[in-house]
Amino acid sequence: MRPLLALLALALTLAAATGTSAAAPAAGGNPISLTITVKSVTTWTKRTDKPPKGTSKGDRFRFRDRLVNVARQFGKAKGAKVGGDAGIFTLTSKTTAVTSGVATLPGGTIRFAGKVGSSPAPLTVLGGTGRYAHAHGILIVGGGSSPLNVYRLSLPGSAAGTTV
Repeated sequence: MRPLLALLALALTLAAATGTSAAAPAAGGNPISLTITVKSVTTWTKRTDKPPKGTSKGDRFRFRDRLVNVARQFGKAKGAKVGGDAGIFTLTSKTTAVTSGVATLPGGTIRFAGKVGSSPAPLTVLGGTGRYAHAHGILIVGGGSSPLNVYRLSLPGSAAGTTV
């Protein structure tokens, strides 16, 4: 169990990075930058141990988290539940993995994916639905047992209702 906890701790300690990926301007105008910061609280995990027994390449970890405001946003107070996320980590070695998932926030969803390893790196935002349709950017997952998730997004200029 200790290697599993170490891997999950590694996955959750992705350090903050700077910059965002810019989306191409939409016909309606320039891209809009949007930053969303929420606290992630794990609510469920499930491990699938692939041979050989123990932590090894191919093992999968499914997860679900509750997303909570760290400041007033989405018309809700600090500490209010504003959504959730779910996804999967698949080990590519004992210390590295690939991950993908979907965060659900007021107004839509945000898809993300990336590599997790010993070098901190942001995950890539791959798009979404609703107000986050065609979003690009990064997701930075902070350290600790209830990390801060920072979504740095670039949305098409014609995106409506981008104020959180």
